[in-house]
Amino acid sequence: MRFAVIGAGNTGKAVTAYLKKEGQEVVLYCRNAQLAQQLCQGLTAQGAVEGKFEVKATSDLAEAVRGAQVILVQTVASGHAPVAQALKGLLEPGQIILIFNGNWGAAEFAAILGQEAKEKGVAICETGAQLFLCASPSPVSVDVKTIKQGIALACTEASRTGEVIETLKEAFPQLTAGKNVVDTSLNGSNPVVHGPIATFNITRLENGEDYTLFGTALPQKTVEYIEHIDAERCAVAQAVGVEGISVLDILNSFWPDKKASVYGALKENKAYEATPGPKSLKHRYLDEDLPYGLVPLVRLGDIYGVDTPYLDALIRVLGMYLGRDYLKEGPAVENFNFKELLG
Repeated sequence: MRFAVIGAGNTGKAVTAYLKKEGQEVVLYCRNAQLAQQLCQGLTAQGAVEGKFEVKATSDLAEAVRGAQVILVQTVASGHAPVAQALKGLLEPGQIILIFNGNWGAAEFAAILGQEAKEKGVAICETGAQLFLCASPSPVSVDVKTIKQGIALACTEASRTGEVIETLKEAFPQLTAGKNVVDTSLNGSNPVVHGPIATFNITRLENGEDYTLFGTALPQKTVEYIEHIDAERCAVAQAVGVEGISVLDILNSFWPDKKASVYGALKENKAYEATPGPKSLKHRYLDEDLPYGLVPLVRLGDIYGVDTPYLDALIRVLGMYLGRDYLKEGPAVENFNFKELLG
């Protein structure tokens, strides 16, 4: 099967190495032509995926997606809409577009590419989490720390979810069926975990300090705040029309070793124990998890009449500290067709 991977960051390189090891054909797209040339000399992976792989990389999006059966979108959430716009006119009949770690990516793609996708029978889908924990020691290498045992996938046309999972099962046996893309976007663990940790450790980020994310940066009180905003997330999900799955159940679904508490799931998981904390205010916890993960919960809470005081406080205080109006950022969830997305 031929895959086009859009985005050559940590996860884009991780999924490229993973697919190459699985014997799949991959074309890796990155905007930087110089980096594309470097990657064509080989991509080195270590950890859960080992080896040096020959890679076809390009800075030409049309070249990357031409003939691909599956287009994997591995950009940050703010890149979803621009990628969807850039794909206009490039789609081919029967392709699958899969946005890893959705954050409303499938809904944004459907809003931009919906008519063309329907005419060409293109399935648009997303996952509720990222498959890999990984880092990039250099521009042409990736450290795949671990691979999750299961993550949910759903299509904007919910009836196609089973078909897509069946098509991808050889390459991605970890995929399980989510109910719909509202479910996969609302039932994600990253925003509710990363948001409070980033907020209550903001000076560590600003000072560029070395620390472990789930070590001293995560005391009991921070875990309790995570549980408060998670309860609000679940209430919003229920009001919108999907089951709110607790962050503990989501975290336990990723790994074989189940924990009895959120504190244990984060503090006692070997996959997380060496995870470094962010060392800059320019980080996806602030640029992605806040505007694309937490802000939509507040907006949907306003629409559906759900109080979100813990979310409101975190978003407003962090926004005031950073001089950002987070409530004006992120996806326009108020414009999404929830009746259609819910299937």
